[in-house]
Amino acid sequence: MKQIDITGSTDLPSIQGLATFAIVARHASFSSAAEELEVGQPAVSHAIRQLERWFGCALFERDHRGIRLTDGGRILADGVGAGLTRVHQAVRDVQHMQDGITEVVTISVSTATAASWLMPRLAGFKADHPEIDVRCVTTDSDRNFDTGTVDLFVPVGRARWPGCQRWALMTETVYPVCSAGYADSIAPRPWSMDVLLGADLLTLQERHRTRMRWSEWFRAVGTTAPDGAGSGITNDYTVLLHAAMEGHGVGLGWHHLVVDLMDRGLLVQPVVESVTTDEPIWLNAPAGRALTSAASALRDWLVAHA
Repeated sequence: MKQIDITGSTDLPSIQGLATFAIVARHASFSSAAEELEVGQPAVSHAIRQLERWFGCALFERDHRGIRLTDGGRILADGVGAGLTRVHQAVRDVQHMQDGITEVVTISVSTATAASWLMPRLAGFKADHPEIDVRCVTTDSDRNFDTGTVDLFVPVGRARWPGCQRWALMTETVYPVCSAGYADSIAPRPWSMDVLLGADLLTLQERHRTRMRWSEWFRAVGTTAPDGAGSGITNDYTVLLHAAMEGHGVGLGWHHLVVDLMDRGLLVQPVVESVTTDEPIWLNAPAGRALTSAASALRDWLVAHA
């Protein structure tokens, strides 16, 4: 059987050269790659020239604006990046097989999702998987979100993340919510749409495109409402829910985030109408990366218990 020399042969280029190439491709910069590798830039440039000589083609286009991957470079970057990530994850998984070592999985969700949906469930996950620790990172905007720092994430808005793996957690059902005291001070329940339109409609001062606005919700139930309906009181959905619980008005409630508050009597649904969209709540994993055993366990548990 033919043997492969992993340090460099006619069958494979240098693994060290491929690793250097992956770092240059990630930074789109020779100098930044040199800083990460703690070597001089000439050493990085030499490694890339050696790799291009091995392939017989350019992997980067070079001009006064910097460097960009060629078509061949892009194919190589996708394969090498995914391969190196799997190698690193395999190393972690083997290390975690030792007794007494706790695996860690990082998940990013909005503040409201963390407080109202994820955290109440983590005790159950920990009981089933005591060997895994969950690190929760909160973000209330999809803009400039770095998927490279997490294992799993639930996007804030409806935007798709190209190349990401995803699994449907639950349907998206939305309806108005407020405190019982506020509802009863306005009119007997259930309210009509006219009564709801005349109530104090709480909404977000948006930092991002949310899943649904008041005007969209009214349109979905067959009622006309002006765009921008509602008074923006905060840019944090958790604060908005607290305002509704304190009797300041009516907010849109996502069922998976408000059902526990309703069960405790802190919120009520003043109208019978609700809207279920055709876009579920998704659990995502970053593109080009195999899930660790810990991330797979959390994904499976969340999908089963959502």
